[in-house]
Amino acid sequence: MAESGILLVDKPQGVTSHDVVAAVRGVLHTRHVGHAGTLDPMATGLLVIGFGDATRLLRYMVGHDKQYVATIRLGLATDSDDADGRIFRPDATVRKRVADIVKTISLDGLQTLVDEFFVGAIEQIPSAFSSVRVNGKHAYELARNGEKPNLAPREVTVHKFDILGLRNDDVRIHDADCRLAVDSADYVGEAADVAGGNDIDDHIDDHHDHGHDPADGHADGHADDESSVRVSVLDVFVRVSCSSGTYIRALARDLGARLGIGGHLVALRRTRVGGFLVGREESPYESSVQPANPQIADDAPLCTMAGTEVRTHVARVRVVPRELTDRKTGKLIVRNRAVMLEDAESLLKSALSPAVAASTMMNSIDISAKEAEDLSYGRIITRHVSDPTAAIYEPRHSSAPSESATATSSPRLCAILVPYRHDSAKPQTVFSNAFEEWQKKQK
Repeated sequence: MAESGILLVDKPQGVTSHDVVAAVRGVLHTRHVGHAGTLDPMATGLLVIGFGDATRLLRYMVGHDKQYVATIRLGLATDSDDADGRIFRPDATVRKRVADIVKTISLDGLQTLVDEFFVGAIEQIPSAFSSVRVNGKHAYELARNGEKPNLAPREVTVHKFDILGLRNDDVRIHDADCRLAVDSADYVGEAADVAGGNDIDDHIDDHHDHGHDPADGHADGHADDESSVRVSVLDVFVRVSCSSGTYIRALARDLGARLGIGGHLVALRRTRVGGFLVGREESPYESSVQPANPQIADDAPLCTMAGTEVRTHVARVRVVPRELTDRKTGKLIVRNRAVMLEDAESLLKSALSPAVAASTMMNSIDISAKEAEDLSYGRIITRHVSDPTAAIYEPRHSSAPSESATATSSPRLCAILVPYRHDSAKPQTVFSNAFEEWQKKQK
């Protein structure tokens, strides 16, 4: 069994990334557990978790590109830019405008708009309910207290933004779920300034009709009452490949603002982190609208490492509701808890070794026993590297035929190298026990 490693976890909806980390800590009985990039509670998909000495690798994974499949709902905006927030209640003028615009949007026209305004290096304002810090506080803390965080635009890179499909619908929203919007401008929100206005004439198809006009009646025959209204919406299924730090819900918000009809994220699944890919990339449409499914055959190859033949299983999590007493109010509340479906032995067996994980996410070089020893003491070695590079030592056994291979013969990650002077490299992060433990085994 591994003493440290990288776990690939399929996070279900309804728990935080921290909840999953806590579950892993409980199973492995160690506090040295961390993750390489947060997923919101409503999001599902790939969560990269390190334990033991491998937690020191996570810093190199955080900045890797990500890929997501998602569902964006155009026609409704929320205060958090996702389905967990409160909806801005559209007035009659906005509902009529949304109905007119939504039925004219075609897939090709929307793809053209996205390619023009949302692909490449773009300026993006994070959601008000993000974890970005403002004057020492998280933005979401300010937003929950009714304050308006002043968030500056930041540059992110969207490599690909593919429209996979469209689905027209109309939904009923209730006042209890809404924040009242004063007028059309408030409904679309300040994101319109970021998205650059509402220039949609060149990106819609006036002859493309997806369904009925809710302004002329409702598909289910029910009329609005005083506490609820129906709104025509367009669900857009997308796949986005982007730089670390990109907010997909901000893309949803800004796309809705660009069209002048509001938008928010209703489903999100992360399918790739750097070189780690979870699930079948060829079928993103279904996974974009479905939560993570823990009921997967044990022999299913759930994760691939890009460019290699390595396959590993993704650890599975069950969401368990639990009742708690609120300390302030004394009321009984229900909160979700993450529970690992595998025991410690199964988790350790499915974990990627630090050597395999490091060589998947960055360049790697094979080093000699002498170089491994030098690196274990933090010494500089004569090697040319241009980026952070994994130094891998593979022990060689000059054994008799009867001697069987053991874990000590596996490749060991000794250090992460960075460029130094001329053709030299220095260890930025040293995994000193990798070589020293192997040496002890030989004595």
